Amino acid sequence: METRRDSRTLSLLLAVLMALLTFAVALPAGAEELPIGLQPYDEPVTITWAVQASQVQKFFDGDTYDNNRWSRKIKEDLNIDLEVAFSADISTDAYRNKINAVMASGDLPDIVRWGDRTFFNQAHEAGYLYDLTDMFDQYATDSVKSYSARYPDSFKGASFDDRLYGFPYMVDNFHQAVYLWIRDDWLENTGMQPPTTIEEMVELARAFTFDDPDKNGANDTYGLALNNRVVNTDFGTISGVISAFGVPTYNQGCFYRGDDGKMTFGFIQPQVKDALAVVRQMYADGLIDPEFVVKDGGTLEADVASGKVGMMYHMNWGTWYPFNIIFEADGVITRPYPIPTQPGYDYKIGIESNETGDVFFLNANCEHPEAFMKILNLYDATVNESNDPADFQAYWADEQYRLCPVYVGIPTELYAPELHVALPTNDRDSLVPGVRPYFDWVKGFEAGTDTNPNAYGTWGQMFERGSMAIALYDYEGHVVQSVMANERPEIWMTNGSILQSLVETTFTDIITGAKDLDAFDQFVQEWLSNGGQQTLDELEAIYP
Repeated sequence: METRRDSRTLSLLLAVLMALLTFAVALPAGAEELPIGLQPYDEPVTITWAVQASQVQKFFDGDTYDNNRWSRKIKEDLNIDLEVAFSADISTDAYRNKINAVMASGDLPDIVRWGDRTFFNQAHEAGYLYDLTDMFDQYATDSVKSYSARYPDSFKGASFDDRLYGFPYMVDNFHQAVYLWIRDDWLENTGMQPPTTIEEMVELARAFTFDDPDKNGANDTYGLALNNRVVNTDFGTISGVISAFGVPTYNQGCFYRGDDGKMTFGFIQPQVKDALAVVRQMYADGLIDPEFVVKDGGTLEADVASGKVGMMYHMNWGTWYPFNIIFEADGVITRPYPIPTQPGYDYKIGIESNETGDVFFLNANCEHPEAFMKILNLYDATVNESNDPADFQAYWADEQYRLCPVYVGIPTELYAPELHVALPTNDRDSLVPGVRPYFDWVKGFEAGTDTNPNAYGTWGQMFERGSMAIALYDYEGHVVQSVMANERPEIWMTNGSILQSLVETTFTDIITGAKDLDAFDQFVQEWLSNGGQQTLDELEAIYP
């Protein structure tokens, strides 16, 4: 009886073994089980998303926002169909206006990218945002999870009560510093040198206006480009002039503690009046386009493209936009310089808190919320973790990363310290795979062997006197980070846009001469009485 039982047992084991062998043979050669966060759906699912349309976006082979490299890859690898809920220009107010409209209706797309912290707070209070905490723990790959340890401030800024309500764009806000960008050819044509003081900047603007810097024999240029937002803009701002007078400022303004230890706001400092006097005189002297009051980012881009302006204050990424336009068209190089300073003042560069920045949100009513993490994991595996350079070129370069609804946003700038060590020693191998293309672009551009837009864009940031070297080394000791992070006073949530409009309209009126320079004093009182002082008082309590 024991022999027969053993025989039956052996037969059963052999049958199981054969079944397992048959299953193994049926698998594709070398196939391994994917982690749960990269497994495709058995049945197709649809995810809607909001597109931040931009004129810098490049399409290839007939691609569109609806059908492109990323939409096809996401479909092929995850069985997810992407559907564009809406697209709106991010360089103007179009995207902001659309976001506000869908916010009011409550009909948000599944995935939205936006950096407005008022929107973030209000959407959370309204219950529109999905709590990603548990899903992140369950679905995020180890690589994606590692970003929370590497950039804790960014993740803190995307959280409420220690719960994650968005995936943050990785931020180290030193790269938000302002620079003076100048065309090489105009400097050469006028025989001028890069300015180091405000007075020299004004004289360079005068030469760029009246000395025919483009050598076309026509009076058709202006010295300094200015955006109609004046301060609340990335390029064409007067923030660099204000910073020269010892006042830190960034876009909507910088909250910080003054010399007396009390909370204050950059745009209401008395030195701002001196800075406005400089720009006001430049406008009166014809060094600034009188039509700047109607020029938004898109219109100012056209002025750059047509060769109407050759100098502007801008953030670190000028070689990516808008100066890439004239480089691609005519090979014109525009490069960054430290802001010219004002004798007698200790210049200050304002930046935002590291807890702020763009965030990718998921609609709380999304039918397939895990798709958010699957797309994010796929992006990271393809762009940042792949050892195949072709993946980086196909899915990141040429602005292709923007076509993925949610991605690991690590600005090139964050790799600057590593690149600044590797570039002079030619130590490419010391860099992680995702950073090596930046190394190659800088080296190729400097050698003249690579003149594509990606090489020029990276070079402008990373070469030895690029924008990031200036931010990290020249500006050291002069950077002031805004106190206000994700938690914001209620009065600012309500009146912040009103106060910002007050800044823009008053500064514009002073510059154009519509108001006297002394109108600045009245502006300060209006700003304080319309919620500004209450904002400062509440910030004292929130950030003691």
